[in-house]
Amino acid sequence: MIGLDTNLVVRFLVQDDEAQAALASEVFASLSGDHPGFIGSVVLAETSWVLAKAYKASREDIAGAIEGLLRSEEIIIENTEAAYRALVVFREGRTIDFADALIAETARLAGASETLTFDRRAAGESAMRLVSAAGN
Repeated sequence: MIGLDTNLVVRFLVQDDEAQAALASEVFASLSGDHPGFIGSVVLAETSWVLAKAYKASREDIAGAIEGLLRSEEIIIENTEAAYRALVVFREGRTIDFADALIAETARLAGASETLTFDRRAAGESAMRLVSAAGN
């Protein structure tokens, strides 16, 4: 098994730098069930953020990319159950980003009854609860 960093995953997905995309594609092509790639939760969250912010990818495209990684037999995703659950929350939501959904679902699976946040958007569409001063 080999670990895959965010920049490699993103370059493979977007194919926007000819030289790096070719190298990333070679790495992905070399993966197999016997020699899988490993994508950690942080890499998955960062990938979704980079796709949204740097590449202005749609929610549908981001969800499709994440689902493709999750379904790949050549890739092991850290905490797959939380990632799938976060993908459902992300797809059903309108404003929550995938990273926030992953944070909430990871905490939920670890036994947390809720996740506290200052992020109003995340609190509105996930198992997060908004922390605010009285009267706000």
